[in-house]
Amino acid sequence: VAHLRAHDVGAPDLADEGEASQASLLQRLDMALPLLPAAMRCGLVRSLVALALGAVLLCVAGGALLSSEVSSAAGAWLVVLVVGLSLAALGLRACPGGVAFLEVRTEAGFYSNEAGIAHERNRRLRNAFEAWTPTCVPTPYLRTGELCSVALSVCKPRRGRGLTYERVWLEDPEDRERTAMDWVFPRTGYNPDKPVVLVLTGMMPSRHWTEDAGFVADVAWHLTAREGATVAVLVVRGAMGTGVREHLYHGARVSDVRLAVLLAEAAMRAAREERAASALPLFGVGFSMGGIMLSNYCGRFGADARLRGGIHFSGVYDVAAQNKFEYSTKTWQTFLCYSMKPFFCRGRAALAAAERGVDMGEVMSRRVRSMADFDEAFVAPFNGYRDLGHYYRDLGVAGDEKWRQVRVPLLAVAARDDPITHCDALRAAEFSRGNDNLLFLITGRGGHCGWPLGWAPWRRGFDFANEAISMFLESVLVHG
Repeated sequence: VAHLRAHDVGAPDLADEGEASQASLLQRLDMALPLLPAAMRCGLVRSLVALALGAVLLCVAGGALLSSEVSSAAGAWLVVLVVGLSLAALGLRACPGGVAFLEVRTEAGFYSNEAGIAHERNRRLRNAFEAWTPTCVPTPYLRTGELCSVALSVCKPRRGRGLTYERVWLEDPEDRERTAMDWVFPRTGYNPDKPVVLVLTGMMPSRHWTEDAGFVADVAWHLTAREGATVAVLVVRGAMGTGVREHLYHGARVSDVRLAVLLAEAAMRAAREERAASALPLFGVGFSMGGIMLSNYCGRFGADARLRGGIHFSGVYDVAAQNKFEYSTKTWQTFLCYSMKPFFCRGRAALAAAERGVDMGEVMSRRVRSMADFDEAFVAPFNGYRDLGHYYRDLGVAGDEKWRQVRVPLLAVAARDDPITHCDALRAAEFSRGNDNLLFLITGRGGHCGWPLGWAPWRRGFDFANEAISMFLESVLVHG
């Protein structure tokens, strides 16, 4: 803690942006127009509407048939009853229509190369995960990836809500922007015999991770309370009320991750009174976009990543291939895009974007309706990329063959029914054959950063991810 406080540069001094550059009411209404079509294309929404309508018809028809005054219309009410039953059945299974889910070619299972240099480590990891995954019983009544994705967002375990943390600010020497890093210690303090885990969150959370009480807070609670490890959560640049001057967050920037890794390494050596370049028990964990950033970081820095390993959930490696997942781009991404615009397109950022040639009128319109649209219209030109393809090559570890440079064990965990990121975009079979350090665990069910377990999933929380992380860390530390 003393080392961290000594290297804390303090929060940025940012002037109030005011309201002048906020989106107008008309702009917000225009941005919101694509939401209704996106909702009606979404299988979850269609199923819920069918289920609700079916329940109403069942109640009305059932009440009418039980009444002694409607005997003459009993036939009509029986038809209504049958229609209600049909709609309810469709809602419980999967209401047809909408956008088709892209066929999944990646089979469930553990992917690793056991013929290379790291064959012994990979074999042990495979055996450990193949013995563990059958013990993880999915919630039986959450039959779709969308239900698995939203279940724990609605019924959160809240075990990490009361965590206390030590905030440290880092400054990028190139653009002078400051990023927050929240350190969570076990009750007994930092234990040098336990690992330090750097957690990379998903895309632009608006509330602080302790208030949100989602998977980041649950993992931090699990690692500190159950495992005695130390956790450092890297706050996405500008998110959770931190703010930026001009240089906004974008997924391909790994300089903030690098600063966090170097600070963690230096603090660990100071606490352990080590000066030698021995391997430290420092690991990375990522969720969704955080997983994309973690893998990209490992590919960029290769043998100099300064991590013992990494594990991430619901990320992708081939971002261009992910864009072929039409179900995601036309449903969930529409809502993500709508939520991102007010954050990026305001205040100093909006002024800087206009100066860089970004058409802000186009960005804030209904025509930019998916994350791919937003990346093409705003993120790529704002950050100096030639086009969307250039940005996506820089963003994903598949781009420019960066995946071949990963030199630490990196386990990607994904579900075949994920409605947001498609597991085929990990290219598990190909990449695991070509790099001993690229490992994959593909599950049949789980959704996006979900994997609810048991009949009462709110009691287990995000224990699938928690236990997977613990197993990975232990296996790497024990077996190399």
